Amino acid sequence: MVDLDLRKLSAPIEALRPEIKQAYANLDRKWEAIADCLKPVPVAVSYAYFQDEGDFDCLVWQKWNGKKRICIQVNVFKQQSAYGGGDYETTTTPYEEWSAEQRAYMLRHVPGLFEAAEKQTREFIEQTKN
Repeated sequence: MVDLDLRKLSAPIEALRPEIKQAYANLDRKWEAIADCLKPVPVAVSYAYFQDEGDFDCLVWQKWNGKKRICIQVNVFKQQSAYGGGDYETTTTPYEEWSAEQRAYMLRHVPGLFEAAEKQTREFIEQTKN
């Protein structure tokens, strides 16, 4: 059996622990600020950041389990519908369940989400004028 000195091996990682905690806190603060900015939006908002042969992934602002929150939606095309559309299997993952990598990566799609929020909010306002 290999003799491992885990204290020695893990020392560099342990030295990074305060920075890791700070990185998590920074990401959470950014996403909290994003959610605060989206709170006045009266509709569910969806921004498709990936599309491939009928499948698409979205960053969404929607009501989920009774609370408005940011989520990732993965939509997988299953079959053509008799009515011209398609049937999809949708998986929704709220922010609280994202990995740290997802929290960092998804920041690049926030501008698209805000553009979609403005557009969809304007459409909502137009619909309610009459």
